[in-house]
Amino acid sequence: MNFSDQTKKNIYLVIIGLSVVVMIILVCGYIRDKKTSPDEIQGGTPIAQMKPQKDKVLVSISTETIQDGLSNMGILLTQEYYFTQVEKYTKEKKILSVLPTSSEFMYSYDGAVMAGIDFEKIEITKDEKEKKLMVHMPESEIQTVNVNKDTFKIYSEKDSLWNPLKLEDYNISLAEFENTAKQKALDSGILERSDEQAKNLVMNFIKNFPSASDYEIVFE
Repeated sequence: MNFSDQTKKNIYLVIIGLSVVVMIILVCGYIRDKKTSPDEIQGGTPIAQMKPQKDKVLVSISTETIQDGLSNMGILLTQEYYFTQVEKYTKEKKILSVLPTSSEFMYSYDGAVMAGIDFEKIEITKDEKEKKLMVHMPESEIQTVNVNKDTFKIYSEKDSLWNPLKLEDYNISLAEFENTAKQKALDSGILERSDEQAKNLVMNFIKNFPSASDYEIVFE
């Protein structure tokens, strides 16, 4: 079939026109898709998008955990009193219940008196409303009196023929010496220093728990 030149020209124009219309439709559809929110699905129904919420975490410390940790420490020596002490021991006796006679000696020892508390007796309670940790601590006590027997020295000795010194006299003098050393340690304030040191240890121990940072520590 032969078409005239004019007919062919008209056919070309129609094809070009259709192509332009198709391209316009495609471009419009693309632009519309770009403007459509990614939160929408086919049919125009929007997808509900939940905003991330920060959960409010309530931090509460376990008093049982703290108390168990302290109990594992057992009896803790928190203060020491070192000494070099000179004492005199006198042994008196009457001969025939009438004539007095005595023997004596001057001596010294080195040693240490140690005080501390039983951490198993510590009790901890908490006030969640006030954000407080109450620490109930026992008072410090003298735990040991150590005398270094290798440091024993005699400075003077007076031994009566009628009332001689014996080994048991030296043992008695040692017992008296320990009592004297203990009393001197008490007079020096060893228990008060021990209480303060124990509180510092407990305070630092509790502060090692991250969850304790929101609590006030109160000693009772």
